[in-house]
Amino acid sequence: MIIATSYDRNGVNAMKTYKHQALKELADQQVRFAPPVRRLEQLKRAEQLLTEIDPHRDYPYQFVCYRVTDFRSESHPGLLLSGHDVAHDLGLWISELARSLPAIPVEDVTEPVFTLEEISKKLNVTTKTINRWRKRGLIGIPVVANGRRHVGFLPSLVDPFLTANKARIEKSGKFTQLTQKEKDESCAGRTDSLVSGSAD
Repeated sequence: MIIATSYDRNGVNAMKTYKHQALKELADQQVRFAPPVRRLEQLKRAEQLLTEIDPHRDYPYQFVCYRVTDFRSESHPGLLLSGHDVAHDLGLWISELARSLPAIPVEDVTEPVFTLEEISKKLNVTTKTINRWRKRGLIGIPVVANGRRHVGFLPSLVDPFLTANKARIEKSGKFTQLTQKEKDESCAGRTDSLVSGSAD
């Protein structure tokens, strides 16, 4: 297992454990070299792949790399990863890339933005549970509202995770898809409501 060390905004050491060095290296490469727009696209691709992974199958590294980056790598040609390990590492991969994005002004986002508290209330779970799910593939992106940096949750990024993890969410809280009415209400008041849930 590979230990990746990162630090939150308060300088607190946060340990992330990858099962495979290859996926850790891929995350590092994208964070360092891929432009933000490209990273956001890769986040969506990785989340989609995460919904398709069968934990009882093995996956070639090159397949995983292509699915999340749209690039056919020649690295690690013989490496096979268990579906369980791929799902685990993709969750960390998604979390790492999401945290690396520059904050977007909330006014520039073309869809509703939910706060950490709004999402936790909607799903009837604690904010700690939401942050735990972020390590398993739930995407929260950095946004700026009222001059401050926060973590925001977009329906286009949240709904695939909810669908793919319905059983887990039902055990933790009350599963409901984000309705159009709720999306519209969040969109109308998103600037005022984004006052908590800092983007770490």
